[in-house]
Amino acid sequence: MRKSNEEAARTRQTIVATAADEIRRLGIAEASVADVMAAAGLTPGGFYRHFENKDQLVAEALEQAGDRVAGNLRAVLAKGQFDDVVDAYINPENTDGKSTPACPISALGSEIARSGPETREAITKVMEEMFSILGSGSGGSKVSRRNGIFTLAVLVGSLTLARIGTDEDTSREILNVVRQKLHRAG
Repeated sequence: MRKSNEEAARTRQTIVATAADEIRRLGIAEASVADVMAAAGLTPGGFYRHFENKDQLVAEALEQAGDRVAGNLRAVLAKGQFDDVVDAYINPENTDGKSTPACPISALGSEIARSGPETREAITKVMEEMFSILGSGSGGSKVSRRNGIFTLAVLVGSLTLARIGTDEDTSREILNVVRQKLHRAG
């Protein structure tokens, strides 16, 4: 018996949300279709009713995860100040190795760079949104965009470095230095 369009849409959304978590946790290459489908409580055979291939799923999942991060940062900025946005992004929980990193860019940047055009285009949309959020309130549009690009690059780099290192003290130091420098700059 075929599912209704509404059920199929809910199933697809479940797969995308599950894939977003699994891919950020395991990496693009390591998160297999079978793993994602099992984590979603579904059989692998149903995957191709929803997606043409894994690349399509990866692009949608990472765009959804990035949109969630951008939305959260936008909400933090609406309630607080730039410093609050910095603090929200470089939360130490994103580097502890136990939790799934929130931002797909800092979690998977080098893998995304080697991905196909569909995934890179999806993340480019996310980056553009982040540039806008992180550059807001910094003057004219060129100044704002440049500040947004700089800030995202520093935030992504700091999380990446903090996650790579095995020394927790050094990881915390990286985040604290970046937090202090960006707080002064903002």
